[in-house]
Order: sequence, then structure tokens, then C-alpha cells
Amino acid sequence: MAFPLTQESKDSDRPGRADPSSSSPSVPSTREESNSRLKQSLMWATAIRTDMLMHAPPPPKAEPLYPSSGPGHNHSAIFDHDHSSFQSESTIRSGSISAASGSSASTAPDYTTRPFTRINNRFYFRDPDNPYPLPCTVAEVHRQSMRTILLEHVFGAPVCAPQTREKPPKRVLEIACGSGLWSARCHDYFARSGRPNVSFTGMDIISIAPDMRKAGIDWHFVRHDLRKLPLPFPSESFDLIFIKDASLCQSASTQQTNLLAEPLRVLKRGGVLEIWDSDYVFRALLPNPTYPPNIAERDRNLADATATYLISPATPFAAAQNQYLRDYNAWVEKAFEQRRLNPMPCATIGLQFSTEADSFQSVGSRRVAIPLGEVRWEKDGLGWSSSGRPQRALTEDQLALRRLAMITVVQMIEGMEPILMQASGKTRDEWEQCRSVVGAKE
Repeated sequence: MAFPLTQESKDSDRPGRADPSSSSPSVPSTREESNSRLKQSLMWATAIRTDMLMHAPPPPKAEPLYPSSGPGHNHSAIFDHDHSSFQSESTIRSGSISAASGSSASTAPDYTTRPFTRINNRFYFRDPDNPYPLPCTVAEVHRQSMRTILLEHVFGAPVCAPQTREKPPKRVLEIACGSGLWSARCHDYFARSGRPNVSFTGMDIISIAPDMRKAGIDWHFVRHDLRKLPLPFPSESFDLIFIKDASLCQSASTQQTNLLAEPLRVLKRGGVLEIWDSDYVFRALLPNPTYPPNIAERDRNLADATATYLISPATPFAAAQNQYLRDYNAWVEKAFEQRRLNPMPCATIGLQFSTEADSFQSVGSRRVAIPLGEVRWEKDGLGWSSSGRPQRALTEDQLALRRLAMITVVQMIEGMEPILMQASGKTRDEWEQCRSVVGAKE
């Protein structure tokens, strides 16, 4: 959910699995809010990635006999892309997310009606088996909202799959929907193109989204822990499924196996699955990265307009040089390992899509690096845009976008304070002293 320095994004558009029977935004300026944090020009990078997939499920006889509801598993399949997993339900890993084996139901902790615990004046999920590391607070909802608006500006729209521009969906599912802001903005996006009647369903472990029906949106909310399979929807229910930042909700082992099966099961034939996610380790973007081949002109122009950098898996990065970020990198890797989370999920997601690429009609991707300040080669007038054009001085809007990116990164790190402090081995006094030193440098 964060993009420390450069942000790497990928959107893979992978239209539908071939039918066996066939023949073949403006970004708000936040300078006043972030003046103290933005004195340093940082060059570091993290990754945001979007993956899109247009999919057609297999013939009915190949579908597993999933019940419409049933016992859950301690497993998330929102990125499930193991083809064998939706041939056989037995490939899905299971586990307990309630009390330890042997404890009675009467003594099991109630994580449904009392899901939160307070740590340092922030609320976090208290279920020890829930790996989600960020707080559940109004401030965090606001941060995620800023991030959604930022990414929409960078990608040019709330949904990247070009197929949705030609044929808007009728039914949309947003998994891990949070406040539902993406659904609201996507509704407005489709309404501007003359499709105001798209139906949206949001799913999350808790309900914090407002009743958007009052705003004229065809909106439904389903409360469900996405680690529990199957998802509570019949097969082939949605034309578009959108998932953002859900790698924080599932274990690393889940991401490596069975990443797309359940979303593909509930996706209609010819539908679109779009996934946005990010790496959580800071890296430094080297000067003038070579832009990837075969990038659409629209994407190049958008990168130039936003002063972002189109990159590829082959783009070289350097280790973070800022000591604060280097400490954070070490702590977040240790903390995520303890929670069985993957600090670099983009590569894993890309691998899962790549291994099944032949099963789909087409695949596309986009990765975007966003510096969190004006970098040295830009200041010196030696920079080049992603399209190979000379880099001009940044505009106020471009600087505002980077400042907004910086704010969301800093707030994310602050939100992870409990697990980072534990991973650092520092006492509370030592941690506060470390924070005061960083604050003084800012």
C-alpha cells in the first residue's frame, strides 16, 4: 500500500481465456500539509503494480463444486492464478483463523464483533492470524483515499483495461473495498461515458463504506474475510473485478500458489480482472531509466504529463542511500517475515500471470516509477522522460503529485510503527529518540 520513492506499477491486461468451443483527476496540492517532510528530495523507489486480466471461465463441466457458502479457510485467493486450483478444490490450502486446535467454541475469541485492539492510540486488527499490518483509523482511510486518487491520476483512469472503455461492465466487484472510494469514482467514470447504471458490489472484512445508494449508485456491500474460501458469490457473477493492495491481507505462500482461482471463478466469460499492488521496500531509481519497448503512445504521453517514469522488470535500481529508509527496509522485511507477508509482491504476482499467459487471449502490463521529489538529474537539466524526450522543469501539478506520494508513504510508515518498532528491537524510549532525530533532520 505504499510506494516509498519510485513507485512501480504494472497493469496487465489479459483478455479472456479462449473459449474451448471457439475456432481460435487532478491531484490536490499538499504543500502546506507536508512542508516539513518535503525538504529533502528523495530519489528512492518502491513499486506499485496493476495487473489486469480479461477472463472467460472454463466450461461448466470443469468447474469445481464450490458451495455458495461454507466453512472458510485461512487463505486468500484474490490473486489465485493456478489453473489447477480451479479444476480441483483440494489444491486450496486451509487453516484455522479462530482459536487454536482443541479449544472449544465457547472460549474462542470473538474477532467478528470485537475486531480491534488499541496500540499507541491507533486501532489494529486483534486477530493474531490476520497479517494486515496497518491501522484501522480515519487517518488511514484518508491516506488510502489520497493514494487511490493519486493512482487514478497516474494511470489516467480508475480502471486501466482498454476493453472497459469500449464495453463498460454491467456488474463490478471490488475486493477489499475499504471505504468504497474506488467504486464511487469508477461509477462516475462510467457515468460520464453514458453508463450510469453499472452495479457495484464491495467486499471486505469490516464495513466502513457509506451507503452509496443515497448518492444514486447501485451499491451493495458484502462482509467477508477474503482469506476464507470460497468467496460468497456464484460462478460467473461479475464483468469486472478490481483488487487493490490486497497483498497485505494474505500470506506470502498464498501469493505464490492459487492466486487467481476464486476471482476467476466468479468472473464472467470475457470479463476483466484488474489488480493493483505494490512493493514495500525502498529502492533508488538510477538516472534516466530506459523506457520499455512496445508502450502505447497514450501511456507515454501520460507519463510525460505526470513526470513519472515507465519502467520494466529489467529496469536497474540501487539500494536506498538515506539511512532512515535503509533502516525501514531492514525492519519491514523482518516484520513482514514474522507475519508471513511478502514485502515484494509485484514480482510474485507477475510470475503467476506469466505462467498462465498462454491460457488467455492477451496480456498487457504497465509499470510506473514515481520519484518522491525532484531528483538530481532533473534539477541539473540532464533528465529524459519515459518517451525519450528531454525532461523539462517540473510543473506545480507534477510537484504536487510527488508531494502527495511522499505523504502517503510517510503516513504508511507511521501506521506500521508497532511492527517496525518490534522488528527493530528498540525500546519505546529508543524508538522515540530515533524519531526525534529523523524529525530534526526534516
